[in-house]
Order: sequence, then C-alpha cells, then structure tokens
Amino acid sequence: MVPGLATAAAQSKGAECAAIDDPTARLACFDAAFPRASRTSPPRSAVTPAAPAAPAAAAAAAAGVAADEPASEARKFGLSVKQRQAIEPKPAQAELTTTTAAVKTVRRLPPGYLLIGLDNDQVWQQTEIDSRIWLKVGDQVTIRRAALGSYLLDTPGHYSTRVRRLR
Repeated sequence: MVPGLATAAAQSKGAECAAIDDPTARLACFDAAFPRASRTSPPRSAVTPAAPAAPAAAAAAAAGVAADEPASEARKFGLSVKQRQAIEPKPAQAELTTTTAAVKTVRRLPPGYLLIGLDNDQVWQQTEIDSRIWLKVGDQVTIRRAALGSYLLDTPGHYSTRVRRLR
C-alpha cells in the first residue's frame, strides 16, 4: 500500500466521522480513524483563542527578541520598516501638520520663485510660480502638509502655493 493513501475502510470511517455534529467528538473520531505517525520533533505549542498578542510583542517574537530590550542590527536585518518600528517603538509624539510663522525675508529668485525666510529660522522656496502670491515682511503665513509629502504655504490674502523647505 502506498503511504498516505487511505484504504476504503478508513474512508468509510471518515465519512462516519464527518456526520458527527459535536466538534470534539468529530475530532476524536477522525483521530481514531486516521492515526498520526510518530513525531521526531516536539509538537508546536497550542494557540489559545484568548486575546491576540500586541503587534509590538508579535513583531519582537518574530524577530526573536523580547519586547522590552533593544534589538541588535543583526536581529533587525531583513525586517520591514513597520516591523522595525514595532520592535523599537519611539515615544509617542504628535506629528505636526501645520506651522504658523511671520515672514522675516522675501526674495524673488531669477526664474521667478520666491525664497521666504521665517522668524522661526526656517527657509522655504516656492516650487510653482504663482503671480497671485504677494508677501511682505511681517505677514503671518501658515505652512501645512499636503498630498504626497508636499507642503502648501497659505498667505494672508488666502492664496496657497506649493513650497519646499531648504533649511
């Protein structure tokens, strides 16, 4: 007989087991009808249907480190950014999406883009030429995060222009 193939008697026993409604009794019937071969390695620990493990603990376990100890670079090798963050979470900080500052300097560059210095020592450059944008020293502007990693500068005249930070 070919190993792994069930005999007709075993198949009929399996059909009888399938008709049992109680899951525990059905499993016991299948286990009796189709005994497992002896194992050479220890069985895996059973998974309990309790609360799922925290993502950080699960990622740390997958990497082979405890959740409260820092992981070495060798242990983090090959993990995705998300898995790395789960192993070594950073302290929770609210990410800024806007900043408001006063214009300190305004300079028009040769192609027509504005170079804007703010009182918080940030320097921003316009990435699109827009003739509706008029700024003067002392104007309050708001820079906000926009789509796809870009930024918009909102002027006191309620116009917006795309900018990028130089420093």
